[in-house]
Amino acid sequence: MRKVLLGVIGAAAFFVIAAAHPAPAMASFKICNSSGEKVTVAIAYHDKDADNWVSRGWWNLADGECKTPLAGDLKDKFYYLYGDGDAHYWKGEHKFCVDNNNKFTLNESDTTCDYDYEGFFEVDTGDASGYTYTFK
Repeated sequence: MRKVLLGVIGAAAFFVIAAAHPAPAMASFKICNSSGEKVTVAIAYHDKDADNWVSRGWWNLADGECKTPLAGDLKDKFYYLYGDGDAHYWKGEHKFCVDNNNKFTLNESDTTCDYDYEGFFEVDTGDASGYTYTFK
């Protein structure tokens, strides 16, 4: 009986310690949709390791849904998004290459394009290690 009691006390102590020291949350760039319509999203960012611009897509978000196109701590202050909704477009003046017919990851997407250029809008994440943008 004494061994069982010691085991229970040890397990309880482990759970108390684990709860007091939770694992750190993983930072990321997350996109959410509260626009009232389905939105298809592409992202563009500067890859410092490769020293080129990358565009990636597509993420389909139903109204109320969130997805994470970039996991890990953010390395840049600025990221760029393009959204194509049922009734609206979310776009801007920064041109990046996209493949409008397929999922894609394109390098040098600011200067080289075998598909179509779309206008992306800028998102300023400040100095945050993680960021959530919500389409409205």
